[in-house]
Amino acid sequence: MNEKFYIGQKFYTPYPPEAAIWCNQNNAMIVEKHDENNNRYYEICAVPEPPAPTDEEIRQMRESAYQQEADPITCHINRLRDEEQTPEIEAEIADLIAERTAKVAEIKERYPYNE
Repeated sequence: MNEKFYIGQKFYTPYPPEAAIWCNQNNAMIVEKHDENNNRYYEICAVPEPPAPTDEEIRQMRESAYQQEADPITCHINRLRDEEQTPEIEAEIADLIAERTAKVAEIKERYPYNE
C-alpha cells in the first residue's frame, strides 16, 4: 500500500496497520478520540516532548555524574598525595587536577540548569 499518513489525520473506521508502522517511524502515535456526538475516531498525533527536567532533577543528575566520574579522580589525587612528593608525583597530581576540572566543566555543560 502506498497510503500517505500525516499528523492530524483522522480515521473513522479502524485505522490501517500501516498507519501504526508510519507512526513508529515518525515519532507519532494513534490516539482514540470522540467527536461532539460521542462517535469514536482515531487521530495521528505527534508524541509530545518530555518535560524539561527540573533544577532539582538536574542537581541529582549532576551529583550522580560527579560521584561516578569526578570523585574517582579526586580519590586518585588523594592517594598520590599520601606518597612521597617527587616531581613526577607532583606533575601527575597537577595533570589529574586539570582532568578533574575539565570533567566538572563537562558535567555542568551536560546538565545545565534551567534559566
